[in-house]
Amino acid sequence: MKAMRSARRRRYVARADVMEVLYRVYLGAIAAVFILAFLAGALHEVPADPGSVAGIRSDAPAIIGIAVAVVLLAGLRAGARGGPLAIEAAEVRYTLLAPVSRRTALRPAALAQLRTAVLFGAIFGAVVGNFVFRRFPGTAVEWIGSLAAFGALVPIAVLGAALLASGRRLRIGVATAIGGALVAWSVLDLALGSNSSPTTMLGDLATLPLQHGASPGLAALGAVLTLGVLAAGLLGIGGLALEAAQRRAQLVAEMRFSASVQDLRTVILLRRQLASERPRRKPWIRLRGGSVWRRNWQSFLRWPVVRVVRVVLIAVAAGGVAVGGFDLTPVLFVLPGPLLFIAGLDLIEPLAQESDHPTRRLLLPRGSAELLRTHLTAPTVAMAVVLLLAALAAAAIGGNPGLALGVGVVVFLPLAVVLVCAAAVSATNDPYEFALNPQLAQTVSLAPIVVALIAGFLPLFVAWKVEGGDGAPISGALGMDFVLIVLALVGLAALTLRFNKREREAQ
Repeated sequence: MKAMRSARRRRYVARADVMEVLYRVYLGAIAAVFILAFLAGALHEVPADPGSVAGIRSDAPAIIGIAVAVVLLAGLRAGARGGPLAIEAAEVRYTLLAPVSRRTALRPAALAQLRTAVLFGAIFGAVVGNFVFRRFPGTAVEWIGSLAAFGALVPIAVLGAALLASGRRLRIGVATAIGGALVAWSVLDLALGSNSSPTTMLGDLATLPLQHGASPGLAALGAVLTLGVLAAGLLGIGGLALEAAQRRAQLVAEMRFSASVQDLRTVILLRRQLASERPRRKPWIRLRGGSVWRRNWQSFLRWPVVRVVRVVLIAVAAGGVAVGGFDLTPVLFVLPGPLLFIAGLDLIEPLAQESDHPTRRLLLPRGSAELLRTHLTAPTVAMAVVLLLAALAAAAIGGNPGLALGVGVVVFLPLAVVLVCAAAVSATNDPYEFALNPQLAQTVSLAPIVVALIAGFLPLFVAWKVEGGDGAPISGALGMDFVLIVLALVGLAALTLRFNKREREAQ
């Protein structure tokens, strides 16, 4: 009887998982239809010129391969720290210590995480493919199919690599070395014009309608290698370290609760603990003085290497995605803003710490609004440097350095202010301020991300839309500075009102 009840329970859980997946597919399909319908009416794309087609055919696979290799590096490092699975603490304590196969116990959680990632990756790839086929040779079926397959295989590769590193208990140094070797291999492919790296082969899959000769075979080989990595990860999943799993389970449980109440600040702090990301005991350069400006820069100079590398990679990724928007489809213009917003959350850390200690702030002989403006200066300068790095990356990756640098120069300062204000609003948000009105609380939490998306999208889209020489797109982007200034003033006013209100409540 117990065996029958256990089997019935497993069938019920499996049926519930299937229904959950179907429901997510349904929601994703509805969202994709609305996005496609809106953008198809707003965009009027023209076919790409032969030079652009030839450049995409020759260089895009290796560039995409570099991006995939960087993501794989992150997955390997996460696996070396006990990821990517986030099971409950009780399952770690009882299920994984029970006399059953750990591989059998962990496989459902791994497959559930894999299904979700593959679903969203395939949907995003299909959405991009729907617009790419309008500019490049190839049918809609070829582009949508190849990019949907690419979007599905990337999370498979990342999760497979993370599971492999976790199951084999790779040291963080070994995982970093393997990921770094993959990145270097893809960079070498770009320099030599070859297609030998497994990640470059996935890049061949993303541009399959433009490829010919041996490239389809290489794309198929890349897909087979990706599935092989996933199979190896699933087979070795039982080697997960219990100590790492217990620590991860506790932190992830706290992160889930914080995310459920839109407490982004706590999520950021827990994610840093999860990644073992600690500030340096000694700064890279020690500054003298006691001003707020000096304290902010001293905070940046205590960043660990991994955080510095992450911000630089975000800048390069934002520049590369912007180039992809010009060369492939302007749908990609929605990505630079959220990417740079993530960097802004790191840059706004001194102000966030000031907000975490309101009683100490009241002891200072300065008003909250004045202190707030002082705390925003250093992050704005740092964000401006990040934006200039993104412009330099776009100039190096794209085929028109003058346009990339021109657009970057005319918008980098107001865009930096908007992104820093958006990150400050998000990092200093009180998740329980609107506890009785969940819809308003969710709106307040999502507003900074939406503002960052709009601020990154508008200048690039206008520069893409305006026809003419390099001067015309740059002038169009310059016209968006007024919109960015308005968004910055709104963000600054919101922050001032928030801090003044908290100061009155604390007195």
